[in-house]
Amino acid sequence: MTLVEVLIAAAIGAMIIAVVGSAIFQFTRVTEKGAESFTAAHDVQNIGHWINIDGKGANTTNLVDDAAPVSSMTLTWHDGGQSHTCVYSLVDTDLKRVDNGNTTIIGRNVTNAEFSISQRLITANVTSEPQGRWGISEQIIFKVYLRPTV
Repeated sequence: MTLVEVLIAAAIGAMIIAVVGSAIFQFTRVTEKGAESFTAAHDVQNIGHWINIDGKGANTTNLVDDAAPVSSMTLTWHDGGQSHTCVYSLVDTDLKRVDNGNTTIIGRNVTNAEFSISQRLITANVTSEPQGRWGISEQIIFKVYLRPTV
C-alpha cells in the first residue's frame, strides 16, 4: 500500500464516521424533544380529564361569577347521599387534586393554572412546561358546565 492509498482510505473512513455521528446526534435530539412534547401534552390532557369529570358532577364552586381568574378552585357535589369536596391548587409546579382528603398530583411541570366561572361555565387555563433544553410549552383551555342545581 502506498501513502496515497492510506490517506484516501482514512479520508473515506472519516467521512463515514462523520455521517454516522451526525445521524446518531439527530436521532437523540429528536427523541429528547419528542419526549418533552409528550410530557407537556400528557400533563394538560390529564388535568383536563379530571376537571371535566369533577366539573360535570359538581353543583357548586368557590369561584365568583365573572371575577378575575384564580389559581385554585373548589368543587362540591352530592353523589348517592355522600358529599364530595374537590380542591384543585397549584403548588410549585404540581397541580394537586384533593378529593375528600385524598391528594393526587394530576399534572407536573405546570407553570400556570387559572380558574374562572361565568354563568356556570368553568374555564381552566393550564400551561405545562417540562424542564429541558427545548423550551417546550403546552397551553390548553378547558371549559365545562357545572351540573344544574336541583
